[in-house]
Amino acid sequence: MRKVTLLILLFTSALVKAQNTATITLTNSKQGPVTATLVQEDVHFHPNLGIGLADVKLEPVVSTDFKDKTTEKAVIQLPEPRMMRLQYGGGSINKTWMLFVQPGDDLTITFADNADVTFSGKNANYQTFLKNYFLENQYQYLPVFGYKPAQIDNKSVVQQSDSLKNVRLEAFEKFKAGNPVAPGFEAYVLATTATEPSLTRRLIQEKILRRNRVTKLDDKQRKELEDLTLTDFKILSDDALLSQSYRDELRNWALIPSTRKFPLASESRYEISPDALKDVYAFSKEKLANYPKQKEYLLTYWLNYAATAIPSIETSQALLEDYKTTFPQSPNAEYISKLITTKQALQPGAALADVTLLNVDSTAVTVSSLAGKPVCMVFSFSIGQHEPGMKALEDQLADKATFVYVSVAPGIPFSTWKQYAKDRPNAKHLWASDENIELLKEKYAIDIRYPFLVTDGSGKIVNRWIPQEFPDNKSLAAELQKASR
Repeated sequence: MRKVTLLILLFTSALVKAQNTATITLTNSKQGPVTATLVQEDVHFHPNLGIGLADVKLEPVVSTDFKDKTTEKAVIQLPEPRMMRLQYGGGSINKTWMLFVQPGDDLTITFADNADVTFSGKNANYQTFLKNYFLENQYQYLPVFGYKPAQIDNKSVVQQSDSLKNVRLEAFEKFKAGNPVAPGFEAYVLATTATEPSLTRRLIQEKILRRNRVTKLDDKQRKELEDLTLTDFKILSDDALLSQSYRDELRNWALIPSTRKFPLASESRYEISPDALKDVYAFSKEKLANYPKQKEYLLTYWLNYAATAIPSIETSQALLEDYKTTFPQSPNAEYISKLITTKQALQPGAALADVTLLNVDSTAVTVSSLAGKPVCMVFSFSIGQHEPGMKALEDQLADKATFVYVSVAPGIPFSTWKQYAKDRPNAKHLWASDENIELLKEKYAIDIRYPFLVTDGSGKIVNRWIPQEFPDNKSLAAELQKASR
């Protein structure tokens, strides 16, 4: 009896494992300087440096270099169906294909000498269909359709985009006639097929309205573009969230009624206003009541926007209270709650928390040691970011303020960074380790939308929420002048 019980347990364990994994085999025709990587698109909100919560996590799950071998086999964790990007690079050839992979799949991916790819194994037919009819995103079709950037009218691109839509739908009907189709696969195909032509049509029409110039659209022109979305977009099943173009259009569609009531203003850098955020949050909750995953997706998105893009905290606090009641098990509520607490501590007049960073000569520098005259702290998410545009302001405020460029780009070694960091008389460069980047997130709420922080001579905050402005930084200059008085 014990043996029977043990066998049952082993069988059950193997079955559960198979239901939560997929086996992927990558094969190349011969050894050579070729790499293949499978990147999983995990559509869920997760912390992301600079924007709070990102709505999708791109995670490499299989990667191999065929320099010394021709085959790589891997078993990947897969709790639910996911879209994946198969990336191939060799010589001057770089290609990406979209895949739909489910728990239990056993897929062999074979690359030929000409960089073509074929699929075999369980559900290989899904991958072949996607390869034949779907590129990575709609923008990759533009050159195929004859899009000319210098040309104002590219209406023929819209006609070809609509033709592709019809080809996809006809091919999918034939595919379904000969294959059982998973709900997630069908949702991805139909959602992407429906939304990509809408995005293309709006892109081409906006180019015509702007007459290929960088110019502000008037109210009538904006309404024309918005009406295209309101006419075209239809809510599909929750599985449609697998499609990036669908997620983009879902947010756009939901936001239009609210921004018509509470228009975006140039003086606020076209940020969604607190009133518009409250309105679109309520609208999304009502319209998506029967679509629980999409409702949670949109409400999380608007809450995150309120907590990161709006300097004040009243809107995010109000939305968070409803969010916690609506989704009591969501881990996102705790993240946003901590972010709001951090923002509360970064008000004008508050002392700035001390953090230790590294100078270009490897010496430790505390933020508190910078006190003595006003400080403009610039958070750089890439090497050299902001500096060319800041030079005039540095010269204008020479001897009145210290400009401190803090590198907060994770994964860049100190030895690499210091080659590009050149101190100037009133400008310092400091490097944050990955550990200290996390500390800066916790203490300073570093955000790519608000890269500037100004303190007075005593180290007290003058303004933490100063955006980047083009062609110059008038708000930053005004705050520095205030701090220098």
